[in-house]
Amino acid sequence: MRNFAEQAARLVVVLVSLSFGWTTAARGADMQTNAADTVALAMLKNIQENGFNPDPRINGGLGGLWINWRMGTKPLLVNFNGSGSPDKIDPPRHDELTDLRYLHNLLSWKHQHPQDTQFDGELQRFNAIVKREYANTHNERGWIYDELMDMARLSGDSFFRETARTLAEFYATREFHPDIGAIYKTNAAKPRGYYRVDNALETGCALVQAGVEFKQPDWSARGERLVNFVYDHAYLRDSHIFLNQMDEVRLPDGTANPNEKIYREPFRNYVADGGVVRFGSVGQIALSLLHAYILTTNSIYLDRANDLLLPLTAEKNLLGLWDAKDGGYFNGLEFGGPDFKNPGKPKLLDSKKESGRQFHMLQAFHVADKLTGGKYQAMEEAMLQVLVAKAYYPQGQGIFYEVSPDWSPLKLQKKKSEAEDWVTSEAMGCAMLALFSLNEKEPW
Repeated sequence: MRNFAEQAARLVVVLVSLSFGWTTAARGADMQTNAADTVALAMLKNIQENGFNPDPRINGGLGGLWINWRMGTKPLLVNFNGSGSPDKIDPPRHDELTDLRYLHNLLSWKHQHPQDTQFDGELQRFNAIVKREYANTHNERGWIYDELMDMARLSGDSFFRETARTLAEFYATREFHPDIGAIYKTNAAKPRGYYRVDNALETGCALVQAGVEFKQPDWSARGERLVNFVYDHAYLRDSHIFLNQMDEVRLPDGTANPNEKIYREPFRNYVADGGVVRFGSVGQIALSLLHAYILTTNSIYLDRANDLLLPLTAEKNLLGLWDAKDGGYFNGLEFGGPDFKNPGKPKLLDSKKESGRQFHMLQAFHVADKLTGGKYQAMEEAMLQVLVAKAYYPQGQGIFYEVSPDWSPLKLQKKKSEAEDWVTSEAMGCAMLALFSLNEKEPW
């Protein structure tokens, strides 16, 4: 396995150096495909060999993926926490979202390499796991709809399409508040409602798509209202970016609040700050808008995606988020103001980078590039180069959750001599989704 990883790392360096030096589009595309496949294959092999947690208490005995692990340790050390030690939570921590992404990536590999049988056992195992986890799901993350629909396309399995349909029906009939056109949660301390902006926007886009896909125009109408609501209450037009989480959706009289508060709430040992914007959510929002455009051909969704993406290109770099020195995006922004109309001046969070989730931006740039006739080709190439040459960690055959600005491992806060050098299933899953999207004939 280690020999494979070393060979893969050397090949990646060669492929990347060549691909960005060649001038013909055909050769560049071939090299891009090879570079993406090489890194994706190495990560799939790593997860196949090391990522499965067989604990019988997880998924009724089916198991699932570890959160993270450190390559080269014997026995393999897994599920590290922020202190730099494997945590002692029993049963072990488990994230269903990583199982979903892994199955999606396995399906993509099989779809693009139909004669390759090396992951057939993994496909069978995680098909059972994901079906158990997501049957009749009411997951509030709107991007789950997109995942399920693409998995239906790749697999031909009606389970994923039907699960996507019932999820959209739940959004339309149970979550949506038709009097103001919003979705939100409440609790005893916050009876007037709060919501995560990315979840709400992506749910609206999912409803727009599902209304077309399943011939439910009322779903599309509700999705359109929801998208407009989020733009009117959480999109900072001068900065071309969304706030992260909003509070006090309704006024005391029950009407929609035109100036929602920015959500801030103590949570465990930190404050959940709705004014902090990170790149995983930005990329997924852009993808949801692009998917809505593909299904509806309504130009407003493409225009909105462009309005979000163009200022974030290396050329424009409106908010300084693109790192011109080391490539990729910094951790995010912090808006310290109290509410939507008074968000405050954004503060750049540049002490580290999210190493996996930011590659939702690669996927978004790729899809947008296909839909705009090449407007984002430079960003697609730049982000691919960052992924395979900097974010990918050959010694660990994977990707870290967070890194220093120069892409080196972060130092532990309490153990400065040690580094956060464990790869994570979430980061690898997000990166592979982007890599496999590059090889699809149709943008998705």
